[in-house]
Amino acid sequence: MRTARRDAGAGSIYQRADGMWVGALTLPDHDGSRRRKVVSHRTKAGVTTKLRALRAELDRAGDLPTSSPTVAAWMGQWLSRVAAPRLKPRTLATYRGYVERYIVPSIGKVRLDRLTADHVRRLHAYALDAGKDKEGNPLPPRSSTTALQAHRILSKALTDAMREGRVSRNAATLVDAPRKAVSKRGALTADDARRLLVAVAGDPDQAARCAVALLAGLRQGERLGITDDALDLERTITTPDGETVPAPVLTVSWQVQRLVWSHGCGERGKDGAWPCGKRQAGACPSRHVYIPDDQEAVQVYGGLWMTRPKSRAGWREVPIPPLLHEVLARYRAMRAPGDHGLIFTRDDGHPIDPRDDSAAWHRALELAGVPDVPLHSARHTTATLLLELGVPEPVRVAIMGHSSATVTAGYTHVADPLTRDAMGRLGALLTPQLEA
Repeated sequence: MRTARRDAGAGSIYQRADGMWVGALTLPDHDGSRRRKVVSHRTKAGVTTKLRALRAELDRAGDLPTSSPTVAAWMGQWLSRVAAPRLKPRTLATYRGYVERYIVPSIGKVRLDRLTADHVRRLHAYALDAGKDKEGNPLPPRSSTTALQAHRILSKALTDAMREGRVSRNAATLVDAPRKAVSKRGALTADDARRLLVAVAGDPDQAARCAVALLAGLRQGERLGITDDALDLERTITTPDGETVPAPVLTVSWQVQRLVWSHGCGERGKDGAWPCGKRQAGACPSRHVYIPDDQEAVQVYGGLWMTRPKSRAGWREVPIPPLLHEVLARYRAMRAPGDHGLIFTRDDGHPIDPRDDSAAWHRALELAGVPDVPLHSARHTTATLLLELGVPEPVRVAIMGHSSATVTAGYTHVADPLTRDAMGRLGALLTPQLEA
């Protein structure tokens, strides 16, 4: 008598010599290789139930993992093979730091396919725990933003693990992400900004850097990355009425950043030591900085590199208001460009280290007698003043180079009448006291 045939894709069931029942389900091919998911049970009914559940999960997810690394192993593979080609070097270094400091110590030993919501909550708790002081007293919890960033990185890695069939679900989506902490970063008022510009007027270098920070809304790296050919102080345009008017612009196309070195001497041993014997990657004889093939970067001096802006929206033209035009024209007349045409450099022509630039900013604030705010707050000041001037949101977004202004290709040209008018009004807001 003929036996009934199994439905296609239902899987096969057989009994081993030791009496255990085994079920095997064929999975989608990867690179032409045959893959199967195998389960076992002491009874045929039990393995049938397991196989039916696998079939349902396969229908839902489209694939199933056949073996699973630990979270630590997957995060290492993900950073080097999946994330690295699509991230900026500094972003990759940031991700690696979060993985090493928070994700691996808290849940690194868990098998990837056994990761649950409770494990994700364990990560949150670990990221928030700041440990104890020298006396053994608990320190205040870290900012919830730290836990949020760790959560997001884990979630990205698990999403890619799903795409590769290593897990059937993203456990990070089963838990509410930590709330982002309320930022206490302030912004200078228009009066504070005027006082700052007056205070540094006698220092041409600092006057120019502060003026660009407050009047162009550039990020620190973008400001330090301004090259001589990015300034078009003589540009003019013809209005619809046939009048020729000044329209100087600053093109944001580079940024100066300190990138993180990586060991190039081989894999770290089980004891945590590197083959070169050096703890710090910067001391490794084979040190290197990973730069994806599709990203442009130029080493300028030591660990300082010139890289392209963080997004397409970062490539933009910012209109130069009269006040900033005057400061930059005076500065360029007295100081020649340095390495790679950079206009803001040390006396020896090398680029300014971002840490030294930040220190100079705080000294200038102290000199002016205004609130001590982070350097990035200069960008907040620009955005706040544009808002107070009633500049429409699309124009503010374009000037600041935020990602919501991303275009499909090439530069983002925003030096149109609306942005020129906005920057002119911003310059006028800060001009009167400076001229006085």
